[in-house]
Amino acid sequence: MKIPSLNQIIKADQYCVDSESISSDQLIERAAKGCFDWIIHNNKYFKIRKNPFIILVGNGKNGKDGFYLSYMLHLYGATVFVYGINISNHFSNEFLINKKKINFKIINEGEKFPVLNQENYLIDAIFGTGFNRTLNQYWKSFFHYINEKKFKEVISIDIPSGLFMEKSHENFEGIIKATHTLTFQVPKLSFLLPNYADYVGKWHLINIGWKDDCIRKIRTTNFYIDDESIHAIYKKKIRKKFTHKGNYGHGIIIGGSFGMIGSVVLSATASFRTGIGKLSVYVPSCGYQIIQNTLPEAIVNTDVEKHYISNIVLSNNENKINAIGIGMGMGIHSKTVYALESFLLKIKNKKIPMVIDADAINILSHQLRLFDLIPKETILTPHPKEFKKLLCRSWKNDYEKLHFLKEMSTKHKIFIVLKGAHSVISTPNGNLYFNSTGNPGMSTSGSGDVLTGMIMSLLSQGYSQKESCIMGVYLHGLAGDIASKKLSEEAIIANDIIHHIGEAYLKIKI
Repeated sequence: MKIPSLNQIIKADQYCVDSESISSDQLIERAAKGCFDWIIHNNKYFKIRKNPFIILVGNGKNGKDGFYLSYMLHLYGATVFVYGINISNHFSNEFLINKKKINFKIINEGEKFPVLNQENYLIDAIFGTGFNRTLNQYWKSFFHYINEKKFKEVISIDIPSGLFMEKSHENFEGIIKATHTLTFQVPKLSFLLPNYADYVGKWHLINIGWKDDCIRKIRTTNFYIDDESIHAIYKKKIRKKFTHKGNYGHGIIIGGSFGMIGSVVLSATASFRTGIGKLSVYVPSCGYQIIQNTLPEAIVNTDVEKHYISNIVLSNNENKINAIGIGMGMGIHSKTVYALESFLLKIKNKKIPMVIDADAINILSHQLRLFDLIPKETILTPHPKEFKKLLCRSWKNDYEKLHFLKEMSTKHKIFIVLKGAHSVISTPNGNLYFNSTGNPGMSTSGSGDVLTGMIMSLLSQGYSQKESCIMGVYLHGLAGDIASKKLSEEAIIANDIIHHIGEAYLKIKI
C-alpha cells in the first residue's frame, strides 16, 4: 500500500470528486459516514446510547467531518455536544445556520475552558492533515486540558489535531492524544514513527472511494506492507507437487560463541520453519553437541577454536550455498573480527545473498572500512542502537532517522531492516517499506535471531532480497501476533514466534 504525500492526498480527493461528479461536501459526508459506521460497529469500545459524545470541530474541512458525524450520531440516538474551536475567528455559514439543530457552543480564545465530563467519548475534528503551524499558548493549554481529562475514548478524525503530517515537532505541546485515529484511505507517515505512537493510538483505515486508476498513478517512495502486497509475493513461490529439498535452497547460518549458541539454534530453527530445503550451520566447536541435539535436521560444521569463531570455512559446499546468515551470538573476539573480514573478502564477488545481523553488525560499526567488502544488495538487520553505532551519530527526530536510513542504503547499495514496531526496510533505490504486523510482546531476547533466520531462509528459496525482507518481517510479526493472542504479549518468548510461523503461512494462503 502506498503512503502518499499531503499534495498527493489532496489530488486524489479531487480526482474522486471530479470522476464521480460529486461535490467536495459530498466527499466529506462520505468520510463522516465511514467514521460513523466504524463507531457503531465497534461496540467493544462504545456504548453509544449510554455515554454522550463531545465533538470538537474546527473551522476547516476536518470540522465539517465532525459536524456531519455529530448529526449522524444524533439521529442514531446518541447524546451529542458540539464545541466549535474558534482559532481563526471564522465559521462557515453552514455551521452558523445549523448550530441551533444540535447542542453547539463556540469556544473563543481567552475564554475559560468549558467543564467537560470525562465519562463522555471525545471526538477530535479540529485540524486535518494540512495543519503545519505552531499553536499559541492558549490553545496549547486547551489541548493539554483535553489530554488530562482521560475521557473514555478519544477518537481523532483523519489525524490527531496538532500533529504534523510531514515534518517533525520541536516539542509535543498542542497535540491531541487519541486512543483511536480514523484516517481516510491511506496511512500517514507520522503514524508509523515511534515519537508519535502515544498521540495516534490505534489507527484504522476508512475507505472513502478513491479510484484504483488514481492510486496506480501515485508515485511515492514510502509503502505500507499489507496483506495484498504479501499475497502478490507469496503466490509466485507456491510449491509444486514434484519438487524436493533441492528446490528450496541450501543456506548457512554462521555464528555463536561460548554461552551464545542458543542464538544460532533459534535462527536455524526459524530457517527450517520458514521453508528452507537444506541448512548448514557453522559454529565454534563448543556448539557441536548443542546443535546436533536440538536440531538434528541441520548439517553442523565447526571451527577449530572451541569458544569462538576464528576462521570461516565453507568446505566443498561453498558453490552450492544459496544464502548466508551471519552474526548472531558470534561475539567480537579479535580473531572473530579477522575471520569476518577474511570471509567478506572471500565471498565479495560470489553473488551469494547474505543477511548480516547482531555481532557482525557490531564488528562493522567498529571497523567501518569493512563496509567496502560487503557485496551489493546485502541485507543488514540492526535494531535502533546498532544502527546508531553504524552511523556514528544520533538523529534529532524520527524523520532524520529515516533520512539517514535511506542515505546509508543508497550509498552502499544495501538493504537495511531497522527492527522495531513497524520495522522499516530501506532499499538501495531509496524506498521505505513499513511493516504492519507485530506487537510489543516480541521485544524479547532472540526475536531478532528468529527474523534473520527467516529472511535467510526466504533468500535460499529464491525470493529476491526485497521480497525476502518484506515477507520476512511480515511473517515474523504475524507469527508473533498469533502467539500473543494465545499466550499474551507478556508471555511470548522467541521460540513461540518460531512455533507459530506455520500458522502465519496458513493465514497468508487464505
